[in-house]
Amino acid sequence: MEQVVKPFEKFLPGSHLIIGEAGSGKTRLIWSILQEKDYAEDDSINIVLTDSEKRIWYKPTRNPIITVDPYNTNISWVTEPKKPGIYYCACEYAPRIITFLECLATWAIQNEKKLDNKVRIFVDFPAKFWSLPEFVEQLNRLHYITASQDSEDTPIEIWSVFCSLKKVIPEAKALFKDINLVLLNPFPENWSNNICKLLDLKCENLPELLSAMDYSLKDGFYYIPSSEDTLYLQAKPVEKL
Repeated sequence: MEQVVKPFEKFLPGSHLIIGEAGSGKTRLIWSILQEKDYAEDDSINIVLTDSEKRIWYKPTRNPIITVDPYNTNISWVTEPKKPGIYYCACEYAPRIITFLECLATWAIQNEKKLDNKVRIFVDFPAKFWSLPEFVEQLNRLHYITASQDSEDTPIEIWSVFCSLKKVIPEAKALFKDINLVLLNPFPENWSNNICKLLDLKCENLPELLSAMDYSLKDGFYYIPSSEDTLYLQAKPVEKL
């Protein structure tokens, strides 16, 4: 099947999986996405959970960011998120992050039919977190809600980040059956061979799409939406901060 690589235009609705080597700009990509005009004007609730405490989150250029203390006793931003905005929480303590995910999953289950704002949950952690059954269990609870949503109306999105495919436990595969892929350059060619095996993705033509990538590219990213058999390329580098 002959593939044509199309210029990237925009991210489609739905959950996303961002994959790239260490230092490829995954965290910067999330930051730059949330600084775009559309994400400031849609009254969405964006929750960034990460172990990465980077200065970029404290001096946003456009959209204001609410920095959350992970050890503050007030955790209403995950137990009952209501106010639109960007909430950034950096924490390396896995049990605390698991608690936040459990709160979000419980809230989503109780409110799935009455959400007025789009909610995006960004999960940016190293591979060791993805080997924890409790961490994956809470993400699976969240995924249960997102999987039941109408494909054209996705009030809850999960944006996950991978820097390794080696420590993904089998229970995590359910998260990635119907997901939009973001592959950051330079993308290791041997990783593309493992994606189809390690991630239980639905896309029948994924091997052909991956083979059409130019693995010599150093900047930008490829985008493969779950709803299309199409490969998109954003050739511009991820925004330098």
